[in-house]
Amino acid sequence: MSKSENAKTYTERAASEPTELHKNFAEWIKEQTGYEPDLKTVQIVCAMRMDFQRSEENQSHLADRKAAAEAKRKKQAAEKKARLEKQLAALQAELAKETAAVEPATKPAAKKATAKATPAKAATPTPAEPAKATEAPAQPKARAPRTRRTTAAKTAETSK
Repeated sequence: MSKSENAKTYTERAASEPTELHKNFAEWIKEQTGYEPDLKTVQIVCAMRMDFQRSEENQSHLADRKAAAEAKRKKQAAEKKARLEKQLAALQAELAKETAAVEPATKPAAKKATAKATPAKAATPTPAEPAKATEAPAQPKARAPRTRRTTAAKTAETSK
């Protein structure tokens, strides 16, 4: 439908008389808001509301609003991420400072000595350690599946 056809339809709608629904709606608006609307305006709004919602102009406006809301959401998410990263960096710096104050000065030298040890020697248990410490805990034995019991009547021999 072209715009000129819509304009003709809209003109015809505006020229018609308000229906009982339009009158009741105008009264209801007055009761609810205290504002007395123009009856003709109520009639035209009722008739044209859905056409407006479907219009290209309104759809374009809605798409723009949606894009703006998405951009705002992304901006807020980026700001929140930056704020949280800054807090994390501050906490990590504070932890590093506390850890440096607590650790003795000989600790780094001990790290160098363990770094020189070969991986094979580090993996083997020392004689002071019990052999069970390196073994995995034993898994419990799996139960044998239950056998199905029959529902047949017991014979005289088996019931004795």
